[in-house]
Amino acid sequence: MPSQPSVPAGLPAYSLINSQEMVRYMWKYSPHRQATQIPCAVVFDEALDFETLARAVNKEIERNDCLRARFYKEKGGIRQCFLPAYRLERIPLKRFASDEALRAYFDGVAGKALDVFGGQTFDIRFFVTSDGRSGVFLCVSHVIMDALATFGFFKDLMAVYDALKNGAETPKPLTGYESLIQKELQTPGLEEYLRRETETVFDRFKADRPPVFCTIRDRNGRRSLPRGRHSPGPLPHTAFFPLLDKTHFSRFTLPEEAAGEIRRFVDANQISAEWVIQLGMRAYLSKLNGRPDDTVFWVLCPRRRTVKEKRAGGTLASPMPWREQLPGTLTFNEGLLQLAKTQNFLFRHQDVPFTALRENERKLFGYDPLQTSMSMMFSYLPLDADSFDGRGYEYMGFHMGHYVMPLYTVTLYDVRSGCYRFNYIHRILTYTDGDVRAFHEGAVRTILAGVRAPNKTLNEILEEI
Repeated sequence: MPSQPSVPAGLPAYSLINSQEMVRYMWKYSPHRQATQIPCAVVFDEALDFETLARAVNKEIERNDCLRARFYKEKGGIRQCFLPAYRLERIPLKRFASDEALRAYFDGVAGKALDVFGGQTFDIRFFVTSDGRSGVFLCVSHVIMDALATFGFFKDLMAVYDALKNGAETPKPLTGYESLIQKELQTPGLEEYLRRETETVFDRFKADRPPVFCTIRDRNGRRSLPRGRHSPGPLPHTAFFPLLDKTHFSRFTLPEEAAGEIRRFVDANQISAEWVIQLGMRAYLSKLNGRPDDTVFWVLCPRRRTVKEKRAGGTLASPMPWREQLPGTLTFNEGLLQLAKTQNFLFRHQDVPFTALRENERKLFGYDPLQTSMSMMFSYLPLDADSFDGRGYEYMGFHMGHYVMPLYTVTLYDVRSGCYRFNYIHRILTYTDGDVRAFHEGAVRTILAGVRAPNKTLNEILEEI
């Protein structure tokens, strides 16, 4: 992709909005820009016409203006503008003889930093799997897309592809990201509104006692991490250490039979699988740390309320501190209800800037810049079978090689196989592959025990597993 180091004259320039400021904050604590990239792919159960697909990509760049966003540094800050036009002259196509070769290749691509300030904010490639399926790979900077935006990109791309293939009219384009940036930056009273929202969220987060950092490392006979000045629990002294952010990527699959138990429980109770998985992880995390009822995750909130926002490209998501105190006397069902209420609260107040929450956390609990009470970042991708109008597909995630947090977990339901996928990105300075595997296996045991006997208390479930 050609480099575009200078911004064309005459284009409106904008400051970063709060969701983008989150990415700049992450750059501060990880000099490796790939730590803030989203490398993913969608593989379709058919042989696509790659010539038409290439035309669809360039049409998508016209329709989805976040792909035309460009960034430059100005007086210690970062500004952005949107190119009126841009196109890719060539999109690489690669064929793979095995799934292992495919993953190794794209893990390698994902581990290379995009030159964001040189005009390269994304990388698109086509590929064919060993069994003849066609795929589209996207590695994109988080400063222009969040996870929902990437999935929206794939959905709109295939809608455009079908229109071009069939000689039909293209569907209504996505909402412009530039227009949403303008709206956010020009909102009257925005600063006062965000101050009140930050206070509301942080009042709930701080509760009546400092949070406890819960490590996935089993403490039984093993070293614990150093304690914070005002926290009763241990804090990883390298949670945000900028130079030691190298990671491993562990992929696990929950087989169809066990996954089916979760799906049937979720469908029967009309609840989110996210709550079920998160409750199992939180409960088992508590067991590993001497059974405190207090766990804290960063969780990405989508910040997409209106139809226009839901149809927008661009990054709007922001991490929120999901602190949950789950006494062992609660039943599994009661724990799910509590998670649902907390998520509802966070979604009502999801405009709060990540940077403001992080600064409040540091000041209140006396943490130094490298410390945090957050055990991990957690994301659940709500994929469904009808995402591509009946077209069979598989979603894939890849390894960037670096990350800011000690642990990032991404879970999703794979509609093609009927299995759940668990992806863990963990910093090798903090955790070993064995730590991650042991945590995953314990969390799965907790989840399955809960869906099989949802009226048992968390204490009873943890004793049995």
